[in-house]
Amino acid sequence: MSACATEIGASIALGLRAPLDDGRPRPNVPPRMADNALIPIVAERIWSSERPVWFSGVRLRARTTVVRLDDGGLLLHSPAPPSEAMVEQLRALGPVRWLVVPNAFHHLGAPAAAVRFPEAKVVGPASARSHNPALRLDLDLRDAGFAAQVPEVEVLPLEGVPFLAETVLFHRPTQTLLGTDIVLAAAPEDHWTWRGAARLLGCFQRLSVPHDVRQKISDRSAAARSLQAMLQRPARRLIVAHAGVVDEGCLDHLAAAWRRAGVEV
Repeated sequence: MSACATEIGASIALGLRAPLDDGRPRPNVPPRMADNALIPIVAERIWSSERPVWFSGVRLRARTTVVRLDDGGLLLHSPAPPSEAMVEQLRALGPVRWLVVPNAFHHLGAPAAAVRFPEAKVVGPASARSHNPALRLDLDLRDAGFAAQVPEVEVLPLEGVPFLAETVLFHRPTQTLLGTDIVLAAAPEDHWTWRGAARLLGCFQRLSVPHDVRQKISDRSAAARSLQAMLQRPARRLIVAHAGVVDEGCLDHLAAAWRRAGVEV
């Protein structure tokens, strides 16, 4: 998790949409962090679960995203330690086949999830293991073997920010970009500590590149090329770990956040 840098400018309304993606406009609704229940994002294909996390004195929401693959198996993106209720919900949806650690820092829940779903393969960046000795990795997320086994998911590495080691996934059937700390934002329904900090930092109701990420961009040209690859996908929504699901104009908001971080996309 990361904080976001000070920026002045127009804001966008962010929040978790109400359940089903049936083409109708949906209002924002408060996140359900108390019971970690799965909320449908795309009917029969994508669900989301949120939970509270404390970071540097503020309470944010963190998201696990569940994708049903073409073969009926489930991919868990940034898995949390699953409760008994969550295990039951997931097993009702299908077999858990993949546990995705999407960057070097979203690894804490993966070992517990791997214990509950021992048949699942764990994929992520090798650098995550240096942060968590309990983490088992079966494949590097950027390894061609993962893409070959999950052909409907495109792997889009974020280059130029090696400390983060983030890889974004594009789920072709639902035209969904799945990221983690590539951007973040606070929303009105977030905890007061995060709302207050975000207002001061300029990331309240506006997607921003986290402060530590923007401070550690080592190659802006490489980052720009990576972002361009993401922006060229026909994405209808962007799902990240610490913001609401972004539907309308998701690619424009993603590009604007990185431009404010000094990356020309």
